[in-house]
Amino acid sequence: MSFGQGLGGLKSRTVVWLTTGIGGFLAAGVALVMTIASYRTDQPVPKLPLGAPIEAGEWRFVPLSARIATTTTPDGRKVRDGQKALVVEMELTNRTAASSNSFARLLTLDPSIGAEDRPTYMLLRDQDLLWEVHPDMTERVAAVWTLPQGAAVPPVLTFAVHTSDYKRRDNLWGHSGWYNPHVLGTLDMPVQGPDPA
Repeated sequence: MSFGQGLGGLKSRTVVWLTTGIGGFLAAGVALVMTIASYRTDQPVPKLPLGAPIEAGEWRFVPLSARIATTTTPDGRKVRDGQKALVVEMELTNRTAASSNSFARLLTLDPSIGAEDRPTYMLLRDQDLLWEVHPDMTERVAAVWTLPQGAAVPPVLTFAVHTSDYKRRDNLWGHSGWYNPHVLGTLDMPVQGPDPA
């Protein structure tokens, strides 16, 4: 076998390896796209009821009211000059077997109207910050967003309600817990206060 013939064989093997490698990458890419597409839904997220219990993964909550506060927050602290507070009152129940503070991810404003991303939660019976809720306990609480005094607040605000799914045994960690956070639905709340637009 001449040197040229050996080189030709090497070239053909290299072409086969490259073709196989590229084909493998393409197949993996197609599988990934199909997997992502299988999780997509074209259905709009549902509208959730005001004043009725909502099961949101670890939490059951009853949205009660929304208002603008310009003097004090529910814990008695003075609202800073140049700011106002959006206060959403609710009943909140921990549905899990352990004390938890994951309620911090429960509600987001949609759109944000210039407010901070996550609210501060306050326990209304103690008029103090809420650190955690114990298992199977229902508390009346307030979620408080701070926003600029000049921010326009519509007469009805939309909130995204977040949830997660319970897994008895997670594939990655091997133990039970709440995983796959996602939006459960949206909630429209009329806003009381001095200046809804």
